[in-house]
Amino acid sequence: MFRGLRPKKSFLSLSSSQSNESDCYTNKPSAYDKVIQQVNDFEIALKAMDYLLDDRSKRGISMLHEERKKRGASNSNQPAAIFTLALGVTEFIEATLGFEPEVMSRAHNTLSEAENDSLENGKYNVKHKLATSFIYPPGTEFQVTYAESTLLNALLMLLHENNGMVEGAKALLKLRRAYQTLDSIYKKTKEVEPLFNKNLAKFKKQGIQRNPYTGANISAVDLPGYASSSEKVSSETPTNDLELLESLEKIYQLRKSRIEGLNIQDDTSQYVDLYASSSGSGVSLPSSAKDNSLNLHQVQQRQHSPSAQAGNSIFRNLRNNDEHHNELGDSSLDSDEEFQDASDDLSKQDDLKPSHIDTGLSVSSLKISESELYESGSESNFHNNEDNNYLHVSTTDEFIHSGVQLCFGILQVVLSLIPPTIGKVLSIVGFRGDRDTGLKLLWKTAITTRNIHSELALLCLLVFYDGPLQFIDNGYQLPDEVEDNSESAINLSSKTSVTENELQNISKFPDRYTPQLLLKARKTFPHNALWLLEEGRMLASKGHLEKATHLMQSFSDDPNNKIEMEQIEALLCFDRAMMYAFRHDYELAARDFIHLTEINSWSKSLYLYFAASCYLAKWRMIQLDLDEDIKDKESELKKYASEAEKYFKESPKYVPGHGSYTANKKGGIGGGNKQMPFDKFLLRKLSHVAERQKKYPDLSYIDCFGTSPIHELVYFWNGFNRMTERELNLSLKILGYSGASDSVLSENQQNRNFAKIEETEDEAMIRYFLQSISLRSLGKISEGLSILDSEVLSKYVLQGSQNLPFKYNRMTYSPYLYPTALYEKSVFIWLLRTSKSDFDIRHLIKESKFWVKNAETVSNVGDYELSNRTSMKIKAAADRLAQLDSTDL
Repeated sequence: MFRGLRPKKSFLSLSSSQSNESDCYTNKPSAYDKVIQQVNDFEIALKAMDYLLDDRSKRGISMLHEERKKRGASNSNQPAAIFTLALGVTEFIEATLGFEPEVMSRAHNTLSEAENDSLENGKYNVKHKLATSFIYPPGTEFQVTYAESTLLNALLMLLHENNGMVEGAKALLKLRRAYQTLDSIYKKTKEVEPLFNKNLAKFKKQGIQRNPYTGANISAVDLPGYASSSEKVSSETPTNDLELLESLEKIYQLRKSRIEGLNIQDDTSQYVDLYASSSGSGVSLPSSAKDNSLNLHQVQQRQHSPSAQAGNSIFRNLRNNDEHHNELGDSSLDSDEEFQDASDDLSKQDDLKPSHIDTGLSVSSLKISESELYESGSESNFHNNEDNNYLHVSTTDEFIHSGVQLCFGILQVVLSLIPPTIGKVLSIVGFRGDRDTGLKLLWKTAITTRNIHSELALLCLLVFYDGPLQFIDNGYQLPDEVEDNSESAINLSSKTSVTENELQNISKFPDRYTPQLLLKARKTFPHNALWLLEEGRMLASKGHLEKATHLMQSFSDDPNNKIEMEQIEALLCFDRAMMYAFRHDYELAARDFIHLTEINSWSKSLYLYFAASCYLAKWRMIQLDLDEDIKDKESELKKYASEAEKYFKESPKYVPGHGSYTANKKGGIGGGNKQMPFDKFLLRKLSHVAERQKKYPDLSYIDCFGTSPIHELVYFWNGFNRMTERELNLSLKILGYSGASDSVLSENQQNRNFAKIEETEDEAMIRYFLQSISLRSLGKISEGLSILDSEVLSKYVLQGSQNLPFKYNRMTYSPYLYPTALYEKSVFIWLLRTSKSDFDIRHLIKESKFWVKNAETVSNVGDYELSNRTSMKIKAAADRLAQLDSTDL
């Protein structure tokens, strides 16, 4: 079947022979125990990973180690690759949250082991003909675990930001292996979609069976070929059949509990509920009907309402005993409704394109909808909902479908984001990603599944749309895309499937739907501060910086709140520090950045540079009389000047290969002995200060700084798009501190001078660039564009037009600025034209693409310290314009 996936022979190329040997995917009785054991392993692994999602990864890891130990102590030779993968996923999450080299190395080793274990487990299932699905041949699930471990391993390698060409090539070749595997399986899921839905309908007609010995519910969906799936269970059932029934009962309860969100709620008393933290602080987001956001305070009130308590009591009662299922139908099937397999179908179509989206495949659904739960008030209403899809889809099929959708979706998005600077390496791989396809697959997984894959899909979507980095460009919007049509938003709470039209709508207006999914995650995993962090990011992206920082600070200030995963604590602290910087609360921002040096080893040099930049901005605010809370001006000025100088001079000492603390440095993406892009950036910035000190030996250290360094950093983290009018106006003034006397937007005028050094043309370009962005965010588009043209672009764009190639003055003082300014020019033009009703959309797209193309040209002239970050921003713009150009507008 899955041909051409690996050059050497493995189980990945053996499934075709297996499908020819069997008329259907069922098991002989001798294989029942092995199949049951594997399904149980998968449910245990999924539960362990749910503990990770609830910030109880130690509990989950301990569970996995215990299961592996039991397997090793038993006489069974049956492998359990899913446990290795679960450990790898846990360590991958920890690694990508903190980017600490030792954690990344550990995750890399575990995922490499998971790759090998998956290959061995797949061969074992093929050899023993273990059918865990009615529609997929033995071993298919381990093709998915292999692809997932390979993909995550490759992403770890790519996330080493300072890796060279060779390391990048290795990572992309590994991505290629994952791509080939996922592409093949994805095509097969499309081929067998009708068959899957037909079998699902039969399982639903059959209904949930009852164990005649215990009275509890079971389902034979996890054990193809088991007699009770087509025959009445008699009192003469042998003892070993009784054991199988009890095993099926256990698996049914495990899956049911997981999907309903109860599988990790057995010891919640010792953990803090984040609902109480957020609502207790008085922080809540507006309702989705108002501005497409969350309202967790209302959710909590609903949780304590009588109907909600009734629903919760139903959940508790259903854990131990399920009743009232006699109406679901007979446990036998008519003779003409035997279950079918896909052995004949799997070899028919090999030419399906991966861009075709699966819109009808019904996989494990979300847990019971909020509306049904809160409005039920009776047990029968809840039980009627048990006829839903998720109870009739085997654990294996659920894992295959959700795993392929998640991994293939991530892969498509990642490939679409790869910066042009490594395009030469990409040519080795021979393929490129489809962002639209990838995002739709992630949305589908997040909406229609309840396992680790759905929450990872949600995290990817949240980072993509609301994260601190710019993966998409929101600057090129059409007027109808910014209108508030939240009243027509799709309610995702009870969705068990999603159509292509719905996916199109969701992808077009993501901020209407990410809050709904985040709400579900916060309710299912109430102890994980990661979901609270995502809520804070969502608030910040909508301009609610004060609410966001208050939410996050209130959580940290509560001594009862504990974060088990250190990487989450560091991430929460970093994002909060950035938001404080956006708000100009510089002392609080500096406090958090300094604290990060104590709890995280990602980049102490950058943390200290951040802190020093905040203290410098605070010092300038006091000089400009912009801080109304200052009581002793001279004392405060002396304090912040001292703190700024201290940390500016301290930060280079933690840069690898530079300074006395090199041996102690553990952080930095790419390893302790390599300089990160921002390491090089801050070294260059501080070298400029050192040069000015030589020129002005009588001046203090901080008087030798030019344009506000914190505002440069704020731009890199997309902060100007999150500031309010007050914060933008403050930015204009603080940036004006270093301006030349009597120049545009300078705070230095004839009778009032602050700057002690002459503003150079290079520093003025940086200042004007940042001030133009501030003006644009204030709605002063024409004024901002005029500043950008006259004070920035005119300094290095020598000549050119839409009919002639541009010529540039080669500049090296601040390399990121030159391509970025050209990109921002295209955004200015777009916003200026679309603010009028009579714009020509096709001409506008062409004009904007012209400026983005020039930005790409300038960006690719050579490598510089922030080339990847700059290229990613420009590529996001190019992709968005290309999408618009291909749309029938």
